Amino acid sequence: MYRILICDDEKPTCDLIESALIRLKETQQLDLCIDQCYTADALLKNIGEKDYIDLLFLDIELPDMNGVEAGRILREEYHNEEVQIIYISSKSQYAMQLFQTRPFDFLIKPIEQNAVIHLFEKYMNLYGAHQKFFHYKVGKREEKVLYSEIMYFMCEQRKIYIVTRREKISFYGKMKELHKAIQTAGFWSVHYSYIINVKYVKKFKNNEIVMYDDYAVPISSAYKEKVKEKILHLDEGDRNHAE
Repeated sequence: MYRILICDDEKPTCDLIESALIRLKETQQLDLCIDQCYTADALLKNIGEKDYIDLLFLDIELPDMNGVEAGRILREEYHNEEVQIIYISSKSQYAMQLFQTRPFDFLIKPIEQNAVIHLFEKYMNLYGAHQKFFHYKVGKREEKVLYSEIMYFMCEQRKIYIVTRREKISFYGKMKELHKAIQTAGFWSVHYSYIINVKYVKKFKNNEIVMYDDYAVPISSAYKEKVKEKILHLDEGDRNHAE
């Protein structure tokens, strides 16, 4: 499923974009979940408090906040790098100001449906094939969750918990096997009972790592040297988290 949010204070613009996506959904039999909102405040609540969003169509000239500022909040305050942003404006001169929020692309009003379809097909080509999932079993039923959504794994007795920004999922498994199985870039083993996604680290401390949800993950002595070494190899921007 692709989760798409359209944020523009002009409802006809939202409807036009949604109509183009529905057209593509029907011709290509895609699984799309499309929502609309009309203010930056509603946008930040949707992404900050509700569900995971894959693609955001974001108007720059919103009534309550500039769309560029809303994009900055998503990137810098919400630490959300997963959502891909397509900015919408009637003024092409905005384009050069948008690189700081790492947008996917830019739509100029008046918008044509074919332009929307072209950008979404471009998005699918770049990201659709790279959605990697962690698979686990609950009883006999197999479930999956995007690696990009996982903040950390934690183990309590025989139960393993997958903690995401939205929920805490549990299944029965062996942490020893999980440490060997998780080879995805950005996931660090920091303790026998914990594996973290470094993308969701808020702060590095001497004996613990504070995650995006303010949970303090302990660093065990067995992993301490390896963790220190990995921190030293982070790029300068990430290293600014360290204390």
